[in-house]
Amino acid sequence: MVVKDEVLLLLENHRGDFFSGQEIADLLSVTRASVWKAVKSLQKDGYGIEAINNKGYTLKKAPDMLSAAFIAQKLSENGILTEIQVEKMVDSTNNVLKHYVAEGRKQDMVLLSEEQSAGRGRRGRSFYSPEGTGIYLSLLLHPDATPDQGAMLTTLTAVAAAQAIEKAAGEAVQIKWVNDLWMRGKKISGILTEGSASLEEGKLEYVIVGIGINLYEPSEGFPKELKDVAGSVFTNDLPRENLRNRLAVEFLINFMKYYRTFPARDYLEEYRKRSFVIGKKVRILVPEGTPLSPEREFARALSIDDECHLEVRYEDGVTEKLSSGEISVRVE
Repeated sequence: MVVKDEVLLLLENHRGDFFSGQEIADLLSVTRASVWKAVKSLQKDGYGIEAINNKGYTLKKAPDMLSAAFIAQKLSENGILTEIQVEKMVDSTNNVLKHYVAEGRKQDMVLLSEEQSAGRGRRGRSFYSPEGTGIYLSLLLHPDATPDQGAMLTTLTAVAAAQAIEKAAGEAVQIKWVNDLWMRGKKISGILTEGSASLEEGKLEYVIVGIGINLYEPSEGFPKELKDVAGSVFTNDLPRENLRNRLAVEFLINFMKYYRTFPARDYLEEYRKRSFVIGKKVRILVPEGTPLSPEREFARALSIDDECHLEVRYEDGVTEKLSSGEISVRVE
């Protein structure tokens, strides 16, 4: 850990306390000059570090910037040891982890970015990812599971994120089958799960689970093509101090709680109770965005089974379980 991160953690963990430059240097086993440089760099980043003669430094205010050191420490306090990496901007956090795999990486890790220039969703869609307004996070995992079991990581992720957001915002989060989170009638999050499997062994070689969460509406608003469907977790007038770090930590704690017993599916009931599709009339679209067929365009969503298939009943009375595809909800 670099000195800058160590200084930040010390001040963050002792809010209201003052430390002289020498005290910090002694505690961290670094030079006083390096402490001074770290403080100046943190102040430049927007951290409200106050310096008072004969008292030292104290942290008064922290900007809502992602911190690998903060996230890693909080996870460690909850018994979760994994590498955390934060970048200023990437094309896509999923893409970066794919490159790491191609370069030979075998260890699990978590990657977050302040911004994505080419965030991706399912079916080749883009995910709008402006700087400082969301959580753009991907996990590289190596579960002992089959491809079919691995597909359930999308469901697990949706539950872990919904629970974290509900705790932070104090409002209910709903899930649209299979991978979208909604609040107040708008989409606030999407999940993209990708991976590779060994055909000989029938086992996953790795899985990358990516999630994007809109925490705040961009200052210029969402693009025209998204403004009717995209929403945000928090209002823009909410104090933002360290919110993204804390929500990322809460999500990862929830995720790892379920992942420890994976491929067990003890999260399924939490998924089902948040579904706003069940009981609704839905329009079934193939990946290209066109109806499945004239007689199979509309159906009633009945239930979600243990494989996260959506059971529907068509207007002619025929029932079917859908394992993939897109649905649009139509409220009667």
